[in-house]
Amino acid sequence: MRSRSLALSAALAALSLAAVSMSANAALAPQAATARVALPDTMSPALSLSRKQGSLAAAQPLAVSVNLKLRNTSALDQFLKAVSAPGDPQFGRYLTPNQFMAAYGPTQDDVDKVTGFLKSQGLTVTGVSANRQVVNASGAADRIARAFGTHESMYVDGVQNRTFYANDSAASVPSALANVVGGIIGLDNHTNRTTRIAKPDASTPAATPRGYGPAQYDGAYNLGKLGANGTGTTVALWEFDGYRASDLTTYDRQFGLVGPVVRTVPVDGASYDSRPGPGQGEVELDSEIVRGVAPKATQLIYEAPNSDQGEVDMAAKIVADNRASVISISWGSCEPDTTTSITTAVDNSFKQAAAQGISVFSASGDDGSRDCSRSASGSGVTAVDFPASSPHNTGVGGTNLGVNGNAHSAERAWSTSGGGSSKVFGKPSWQAGTGVNTTARTVPDVASNADPDSGFAIFTQGQAGPSWQIFGGTSAAAPLWAGFTALYNQKAKAAGQAVLGEANPRLYALARSGNHGSAFHDVTSGANQDFRAKAGYDRVTGWGTPVADQLANDLLSTRH
Repeated sequence: MRSRSLALSAALAALSLAAVSMSANAALAPQAATARVALPDTMSPALSLSRKQGSLAAAQPLAVSVNLKLRNTSALDQFLKAVSAPGDPQFGRYLTPNQFMAAYGPTQDDVDKVTGFLKSQGLTVTGVSANRQVVNASGAADRIARAFGTHESMYVDGVQNRTFYANDSAASVPSALANVVGGIIGLDNHTNRTTRIAKPDASTPAATPRGYGPAQYDGAYNLGKLGANGTGTTVALWEFDGYRASDLTTYDRQFGLVGPVVRTVPVDGASYDSRPGPGQGEVELDSEIVRGVAPKATQLIYEAPNSDQGEVDMAAKIVADNRASVISISWGSCEPDTTTSITTAVDNSFKQAAAQGISVFSASGDDGSRDCSRSASGSGVTAVDFPASSPHNTGVGGTNLGVNGNAHSAERAWSTSGGGSSKVFGKPSWQAGTGVNTTARTVPDVASNADPDSGFAIFTQGQAGPSWQIFGGTSAAAPLWAGFTALYNQKAKAAGQAVLGEANPRLYALARSGNHGSAFHDVTSGANQDFRAKAGYDRVTGWGTPVADQLANDLLSTRH
């Protein structure tokens, strides 16, 4: 009799616990439409230009990333303004990753809510970024679609003539997660990041270098006059392919460069170095230009899958690792073809970079003011490149550089230098006073040589094997500015000052001062499709190209 009583009590207790569990899950149940909140801009912009082919197979394995919102964003904005403003008590007082998380990052409770929901939907949580901004999960397509209140279908992009999958409607989450989740990434696989390399029309691989080597570009921009070589600094290269160490060694040997061995940092298991793909030339261009400017700087090549999740995870990993003081980015996508879930997630990591004193330089694109020329939106759309359009990023445009020996002689805007106005980001306060009448963030901020007709000597894989080639593109301009920043950071440390950190607030303040003409080569001729270079700021070359020694001295003298 007693055992039956105990059994009954146990059963009632189990039912009570089950009811509590069911009640907790009900708050997150995807079936209750009234309990869900739609997430804006979670559908691929390419759908309007594509043909639906039918449903994606229900059992198709998919991987998604859930982007978690930052906290205390108003306070974060104020901190980012103060930490980059000479004279402010917080100037140069950068945060550690742990300090950033404690003040502004998602909480562990936020992460637990999201992981609990994902598991309740039958999905596998595959990882959480170290900065808690991204939760990765995988599962069958039908389960992922059900979890986020949408449906997955196959489409054909009529412009690019390729098949992709995408969600038919906006993703949604339970209302209990609405204040935590910022977006869902990976519900489509349309967007690919592409390189920003350009080659001369008649370029052929050669056995000896042709094009500008370190002596020319270091001399033209006075980089060799800084009295620095990058010692004690680290540059992170943002890549979606790999490299051959032997190619980098050949470049170094040719130009007498000696520095730390380049290291690979895999992201999401990606490491392409055993068999680099078609983006090998991009990776080696980036590394060789940084080496030519700052030979003693340590280079960390972060290699990620070329996917939405790969980009978001790489951004989160670089800032959480906090090993570099500058990031160089030469890959991008047309901003209108990139979902806001992606731009927001990546920009959140760039905010963390700014808070930690990490400078970010991104190529502004090689399609002029029509950045979607090779994508779904087409060449009729004025557009800029992402991530260069992020306001926490210094977008680098392109020029045609002329030299006399190893000295600067002339410079004009490259005709396909990326530039224009963002359709996603508003004008930051530091961009006031540029003479551009728009409420949008404009790109680029600065520039350097990019025209393949005044291109760089790069050693990389040619048609018949490794060879010397001439490369241009804003892919070359971004690492040159990253290399300058490595030199600057070395000098700043020696002077007991903070690293450059988020560059734009300081560059714009200096450019608007009386020092613009001495710190920058003001490029005043040339144009892209919609904008012309002119005195001062413009949407082709930004403020211009560096007079590196004077620019560094001016930045060092404005510490108070």
